[in-house]
Amino acid sequence: MKKHILLFLGCVIVFFNGIIFTDKMFFFRDILNLFMPYRLFAAENIQNGIIPIWNPYTFFGQPFLANPETSLFYPFTILFYIFKFSVAYKLFIVLHFFLAITLFYIAARFLRGKKSYSIIASVAWAFGGYLVARIEFLSILGAAIWLPLSIIFLMQNKKILLGLVFAIQIFAGHPQVFFYTIVFSLFFLNKKRVITLTGSLIIAFFLTAVQLLPFAEFVKNSNRAEGITYEEASSVSLSPSEIIRNLLPKKNIDITGNYWLKSFYIGIIPLVFVIIYFFTGDKKLLLPLIIIIILALGRNTPVYLFLYNFFLPFSKIRYPAAIMFLFAFVLCLMVSKLKIGKLNKFIPLFFILTITDLYYNSLKLNPRMSSKLLNIKTENIAKLQNISDGKKYLVLPEAYSPKQNYFDFINSLPTNINIPHHIYNASGYDPLTTGKIENFIEKITKNPIAEELAKYDIKYIITDGNVDSNWKKITKNLFENKITLPKNVIVNPQNFQPQYIIFLTGLWLTIFSVASLILTL
Repeated sequence: MKKHILLFLGCVIVFFNGIIFTDKMFFFRDILNLFMPYRLFAAENIQNGIIPIWNPYTFFGQPFLANPETSLFYPFTILFYIFKFSVAYKLFIVLHFFLAITLFYIAARFLRGKKSYSIIASVAWAFGGYLVARIEFLSILGAAIWLPLSIIFLMQNKKILLGLVFAIQIFAGHPQVFFYTIVFSLFFLNKKRVITLTGSLIIAFFLTAVQLLPFAEFVKNSNRAEGITYEEASSVSLSPSEIIRNLLPKKNIDITGNYWLKSFYIGIIPLVFVIIYFFTGDKKLLLPLIIIIILALGRNTPVYLFLYNFFLPFSKIRYPAAIMFLFAFVLCLMVSKLKIGKLNKFIPLFFILTITDLYYNSLKLNPRMSSKLLNIKTENIAKLQNISDGKKYLVLPEAYSPKQNYFDFINSLPTNINIPHHIYNASGYDPLTTGKIENFIEKITKNPIAEELAKYDIKYIITDGNVDSNWKKITKNLFENKITLPKNVIVNPQNFQPQYIIFLTGLWLTIFSVASLILTL
């Protein structure tokens, strides 16, 4: 096993040499818009001895600890509390991909996969399109890599260890991946494992109570409280032809939009091995594969509508295609179970060809940029830091242009880019927000009357469009509201505040659970 660990570590170093040995880093979409601002905000608070329960900088304030995407208690988030973001992010990626390839290999061997083919399968799982396309989503990457370990502990009936793995997945911050892990566990159940699974979920609940109890309170007061429409829940459903097309190599990949949900390429050679498995394998993995495909088809079958109507989680989660991490996992397990001894002498060649294939596919998925450009201070940022004095700004849609360069994009202060600079954005970005706040922002954005915005303490707007005479231009696209209202008429549209007693109850339950486990062991 020591040789395999060294091999896997070498694979990770070679695969990510472009960020390990240079000042460049992967930087695209949600890393910029969500995860970097959240990690920097969390690190600043933790380093000052504060557990950040509330984020005052977006949407007139939002729950922070209760938001799973913050991954506040995920073990590897500590990297961001110790190192600067660029270093922590690189370490996070390297460690998670090393764990991904190693844990899959251990699981494949545990499930009686052949040693040589398990190596190929591990490479296909770790460096395939699914995980590589999630580099920008730290919560998904953090939750998905623990799937192999959960299967091992379930089959071994190790209740406490399985509970710990589930707890780590919950803390990673992507409930949908955790939910799909539970769904996949159902394929391995017998009478004894039902007790193991149930017990481990109870253990995980108590261990993560510090996160789950505030999260439950947040959800009840969020934009997901009443569920989401079927149209939204079933958006990004795959068609059969899309599944086939995305299993094949592509010359050009459009990474904009939701392509990351359709990225599950495992390589040409592993795909050929999967086809061989269908003719020579034991067929035990066909049932889970078929069910996963049916769920991924979403609105393209009547099954998803039934699940949406009668099974609660499906009315609160989006993107049926998100389940394809299980699809990729099953395909890679199929590769590990091949029994063609005649090909063993070609395994080194297959290994090199596979990792080369996946490496060049990865170059199309994740743009890189110099870490020197992180958190740059533009004209609008500097100006607002000097004059805003806690007043809020609002970005109008006209501030954006597809032709904008990186500097102009940052200068328009979109999404959550303001958080590390301690500037207050009336808007923001997060899939989970307090109820109806986004509707309110949409309403005032469509009709930005100076006097109306002043009622909500919005002193500035950023736009390249036309404005009325009540706005004073102070930079290229930053305007100051000339209307100043008395403080006693200022209205805060944010009517939710997390209850500290819920956080303290969760914290006590988590501490009690950890202490109980330590004493048990």
